[in-house]
Amino acid sequence: MQRINAIDEARADSSYRDLCSLETLRSGKKGFFRDFSENATRVAGERWICQVFGRLTSDEQRIRAIFTDAKVKDTVLETLNRTEILYRGKDADVSRARRLEGFEAATAGDRRKALLLFGQAVLRAPLPGKCRTVDRGLGLPLALLARAETFLACNELELALRDLSFVEEMDGDLPNELRTTFARTKKACETFVRANGKKLLPARTSSRDKAAARLASDENPRLPGASTLLDIEETENAGKRAIAAEPIEPGDRLVVEAPYAATLLPEFFGTHCQHCFSRFVAPIGCPDCSSVAFCGRECRDAAMASYHKYECKVLALLIGSGMSVLSMLALRMTTQSGLTGCIEICRALSCNEKEQVARPCTQAQAKLSKSAKRRSRRRKLRDSRREQPAEQVPRGTEREKLVEGDAADLRVYDLVTHEKHRTAKDFFERSLMAVFLLKCLQRVGFFETVTRDGETPNDREIAVAGLLLKHLQLLQFNAHEVFETRLGNEHRFRGSRPLYIGVAIYPTVARFNHDCYPAVTRYFVGRSIVIRAIRSLRAGDAVAENYGPIFTKRSLEDRRRTLAARYWFRCECTACREDWPRFETLTNDMVRLRCPTEGCSKLHPRPRDPDRSIECSSCRRRINLREPMDRVRECEHLYAEGFAAMEEEQPERALKAFFEAASKFHRVAVPPHKDTHLAEIAASACMADEGNVYRPDSFPIAFRE
Repeated sequence: MQRINAIDEARADSSYRDLCSLETLRSGKKGFFRDFSENATRVAGERWICQVFGRLTSDEQRIRAIFTDAKVKDTVLETLNRTEILYRGKDADVSRARRLEGFEAATAGDRRKALLLFGQAVLRAPLPGKCRTVDRGLGLPLALLARAETFLACNELELALRDLSFVEEMDGDLPNELRTTFARTKKACETFVRANGKKLLPARTSSRDKAAARLASDENPRLPGASTLLDIEETENAGKRAIAAEPIEPGDRLVVEAPYAATLLPEFFGTHCQHCFSRFVAPIGCPDCSSVAFCGRECRDAAMASYHKYECKVLALLIGSGMSVLSMLALRMTTQSGLTGCIEICRALSCNEKEQVARPCTQAQAKLSKSAKRRSRRRKLRDSRREQPAEQVPRGTEREKLVEGDAADLRVYDLVTHEKHRTAKDFFERSLMAVFLLKCLQRVGFFETVTRDGETPNDREIAVAGLLLKHLQLLQFNAHEVFETRLGNEHRFRGSRPLYIGVAIYPTVARFNHDCYPAVTRYFVGRSIVIRAIRSLRAGDAVAENYGPIFTKRSLEDRRRTLAARYWFRCECTACREDWPRFETLTNDMVRLRCPTEGCSKLHPRPRDPDRSIECSSCRRRINLREPMDRVRECEHLYAEGFAAMEEEQPERALKAFFEAASKFHRVAVPPHKDTHLAEIAASACMADEGNVYRPDSFPIAFRE
């Protein structure tokens, strides 16, 4: 009976893992990709998928088989060939209607609503002259002028002048009466600036404009964006992981890293900049579509010069397909690189694979013991640390081309994909997504030459599709959700919560392993991720973050099941091995005290009588735990001071107390200890206050209808 239950449990866990894997490919929302995938899987049949498709060994072979094998190609092409450009275009009539509604709101004194409506008018308006039957083709400058006048009335001079600068660029398309309105509004702005310069409100800044957080020490030349306090260690069971190269103190900034690639969730297209993820104040749109918007000229031009010129015409199709946001990110990794960048990446990855195959493997090497293999990995790691940093690479070399630009950054391709553990069905479903994305790229002019529908894609197209398939694998285990902190309506911390607005991949932070009791916390400044320590660590200690399941809120069984299904590993962190209790039953009495004898690692439970000396079973010395107990009580008092400071909305004072207490606590004790965990969670909230934050009643508002 126990064996049957074990088998049933294994099947259930396998099904749960398959479901979790599928959700990283397509969202729960209904879309045509689900029907396409299920129909292609039914036609192919389990036998063909396992015995034919499952024997293929490279991503390019898998892509080519989808287009050439008689078993599936007709079914696949029947759907793919129906792929058409689909996006939300401009609409002069809608723009005019929103502008007129904005005037009504401004007349009624509701400037917030007026700005919302004028913003919608700006985003929906075609470029001047595109639709002369409505407003003589002048909907965009009219909407910008209306918004500039409202910003002027709100004392937002910087924003008013910025809108006027956009109108000024259209001077050649403006009739005389509109030039007069423009000149009058600009003169009013300039007059106001001269008269009230010292009283003006400071210019509003986006997340992109915030001062970059400073690392706790110099930047590590081997780990871009990371402090020299960190290093990477090769382990037998946990692979490569981040460790402390030097002692780390609570609050140390260990990583400040910009993303390799990032994409906004579609539900935030109307509130956040497509490029830098900051909330809108005065959005401007894409010249062609109304699907996305940008916080300003710099972000718009950067997006139009790379990914958005390809994604623009198929955004509505992509969203309607039911694909996951990770699939959107897989496409973004491709579009931001461009065709040339993708081919360079494919060539470099191919060279790396050939080098590995070409390395001779003697019989003696094949029979290396575990310890010998471990020594070999350590030697390789030491060799990799000696590699020249990017700035020292000789000019003109192939590697120089790969390190100069983000598009050819190969670090992301060293991240785990679990290729050897994937099922044939998983590869088949991901290959179907890759060929759908390939067809979208063909439709929007990503390739110089495009094969006709019904023909087998050429080598460049197959290579790009193979790269898309690789992206779909590595993102499953290495992407991070980007969030901003939504503040409480009545209090900065009470009622605040993280609001997930996008996903991104960070090659350095992706090296951090998981722990159900993490050593660090993370928050975001714009799209950049900031990693800070929440407790003291000694040199050599693992520096782990948390992938979602945390011991204070979820049971051991639940955590392990989730991590095994989502990330394909069994967690063996201390909290799991010792099965720490959740908050419901956690108390301060569970703390364990370090033996005061130097060099002794023995942990002692909290004594009933601290004044009574005891014999340590490890070092065999008589010890007294009064002093460590007093230090723990001091920490508990400091935690209380920190909580009080948070209640008074003073995060800096709260962090000072939390950091001092955390540093003391971990020198004399180890968790679990309820107040320590509560304080670490509170400290994380205070640190996140330095990142993306949003209060619902603040000035930035939603502009998408």
